Amino acid sequence: MFSLGELIAEEDVCGEYPKDLRVSGVIADSREVLPGNVFVCISGCRKCGRDYIEEAVRRGAYAVAVEQDCKREIRGAALIRVKNSRSVYAKMLSRVYDIRNALKLIAVTGTNGKTTVCQMIKSAITESGRRCAVIGTLGACFEDNLRQIDRMTTPDPEVLYKLLFDYARQGAEYVVMEASSHALALGKLDGLTFEVGAITNMSAEHLDFHGNMEEYYKAKLKLFDKCKKGVFLCDDFYTVKMYGEAECERISCSVRDKERDYHTENIGFSFENGSVFTVVGDKGRSIPMHSPIPAEFTVSNGLLATAVLKALGIEEVSIYKGISRMKGVKGRMERVDTGLDFSVYIDFAHTPDALAKLLQGIRAIKRSESRVVTLFGCGGDRDKSKRSLMGMVASSLSDMVIVTSDNSRSEESAVIIDEIMKGIDKSRPHVRIDDRERAIEYAVMNAEKGDILLLCGKGHESYEIDKNGTRAFSERDIVLRCAANRQERMR
Repeated sequence: MFSLGELIAEEDVCGEYPKDLRVSGVIADSREVLPGNVFVCISGCRKCGRDYIEEAVRRGAYAVAVEQDCKREIRGAALIRVKNSRSVYAKMLSRVYDIRNALKLIAVTGTNGKTTVCQMIKSAITESGRRCAVIGTLGACFEDNLRQIDRMTTPDPEVLYKLLFDYARQGAEYVVMEASSHALALGKLDGLTFEVGAITNMSAEHLDFHGNMEEYYKAKLKLFDKCKKGVFLCDDFYTVKMYGEAECERISCSVRDKERDYHTENIGFSFENGSVFTVVGDKGRSIPMHSPIPAEFTVSNGLLATAVLKALGIEEVSIYKGISRMKGVKGRMERVDTGLDFSVYIDFAHTPDALAKLLQGIRAIKRSESRVVTLFGCGGDRDKSKRSLMGMVASSLSDMVIVTSDNSRSEESAVIIDEIMKGIDKSRPHVRIDDRERAIEYAVMNAEKGDILLLCGKGHESYEIDKNGTRAFSERDIVLRCAANRQERMR
């Protein structure tokens, strides 16, 4: 049992409330209220918690937290008026599931690269002999025990805080997690303090939710209000601006700017050897680095991860081993071995910036005779402004483009593809195949010797979502089946 005074900070409350009232827990779903709980009213995209107050009280809630503008009378439970119910909910859960002094938390935000940077950090911390969990797009993992978390980059508070508490009880020392702009804007992380926070980059994404780049920027900046130290990859306008405005202890790094705290030198790529580079920092001290993943973004990700790990005090030998031994991340430049005379990669690139960096990196290291064939689509119920831009990027940096579907959700797939096609250069080789499975089959069956076939957008996902719901969909399995069919025809 907890007193309300233990769970709620004075600065978050408007007016008087019964601080000595003992409660058994905190919940925001009226269907899950247990006797003695505090019910926190949160407004969602489709439902409002205020509409379920009576149900919560009927189920035994001792107290109800509402935002200060709520005029409803509440009978049968104590009333707590708060400034921001989402933020209060996260903070209350952080006190119920208290991990202070039990875990060192690291958060990585950014438009692209969060998953890979988190995995690099986790790999190096583990290499150092410390026990580390990771939470993000691929799920939550500790000691090789992977848990799926409802396809969210950052879990909802009722899942996240209990998960962190469980990891602390299991003996985790560090947790590295992806911090999405949605989670930051909605206050999901307001109950946490991070040893180090980091940002990879920032370009247009999720504007359907944030409305404009300024609000998107403000959401990302919120992370650094919760950090003891911040590490900034200062290679784009917004991350440089964020470095200047963040109020925590700041560390800068850059692939290009040698005046930053950390920078890179001696960069080289090849499909055979991956990426090699040197991280220079700590008053000129050099750390030779290697990753088996051959791409420019590997250098950016490795640089940022190294700066974070140095800020945590992780030894250089562990940093080198952790990054060099990390074979890759599922759905991030993931090679599918078909046994045929062309290459197939699956990648999560689903923004214009991510797609451009992927294609530029591939073009920089491919053989001159190899074609780059890009297959991609755009998600439904998401930022529509990027669709034609994705088409423009793919068309300008690929030798062949295959435009198809990708999680159309409630929208018509054909309408989404129509919008992508507005950016396609019609004078360059391209084909439109609305069904993604048929598009992959076309790509595999028509690939030429030496081609580099990139399946972009879905990455690690093993499902497809359309108006009929969610169904199993493994691009890897489809590629291997098509490759087997092609080999059979060759016999």
